[in-house]
Amino acid sequence: MLLSSKNVLVFAATGAIGREVARKFAREGAQVWVSGRNAEFLDALVKQIADEGGTAKADVVDATDAKAVTDYVARIATIAGSIDAVFNGIGGRPIDLGYPEPSTTVALSQFLKPLQLILGSTFLTSRTVGAQMMQQGSGSIVTLSATLSSMTAANMAGISATCSAIEAITRSLAGEFGRAGVRVNCVRGSAMPETRTIQETMAGQRRIFGEMPPMSLPPLGRPISVAETASTAAFLASDASSGMTGQVVTVCAGAFVG
Repeated sequence: MLLSSKNVLVFAATGAIGREVARKFAREGAQVWVSGRNAEFLDALVKQIADEGGTAKADVVDATDAKAVTDYVARIATIAGSIDAVFNGIGGRPIDLGYPEPSTTVALSQFLKPLQLILGSTFLTSRTVGAQMMQQGSGSIVTLSATLSSMTAANMAGISATCSAIEAITRSLAGEFGRAGVRVNCVRGSAMPETRTIQETMAGQRRIFGEMPPMSLPPLGRPISVAETASTAAFLASDASSGMTGQVVTVCAGAFVG
């Protein structure tokens, strides 16, 4: 198994991607420490992982709260002895993050919301766990982006900027933490139709444009799944990717190359 005997943290584990990543990490043999803001959802996830033969423990942690994240990471490091990998699946509903919306009408404060929430939390959790990993001399940080970073996606300025910024800080942190043995990579997923985020985004685009034009299928003939994104995150978290850092790995069924 890819993550046998590893201690891994999954922040914002109650969202579609964070939840599937936690389950995949557990199936690959990790002791998974899941956190989020909804205790009921976390308890259900821990039970699901246990039913699948894995092990997980849950804590209510706001991944945008610097003190809460610092205290949590310190506590888990003390209990577990080490933190081997971390993933942050934080996101938000499109309507709350100001997209899709024409850039000519969106307020500046709304444009900045995904940057403050998603980018801010990604930076906060990565640097906090990274500090612990540098003391250990090892560890893998896996960030999450989307192919919006390389698309001409209309009405998506704020979230597109966020995706690009996450990829940029991934490279920067890789350069900063690498000499201490800590790797930082990003999984960049394309649209996963099973997620509420994509369903609500497409509904918003239809509101703006009317009926959306048909989209051609990628070379694999289908969109990707959340499970495929999670599998890539598990690979990047594992020693199987030990020669990789500062990389953005795209999971898109061949829709984007290069």
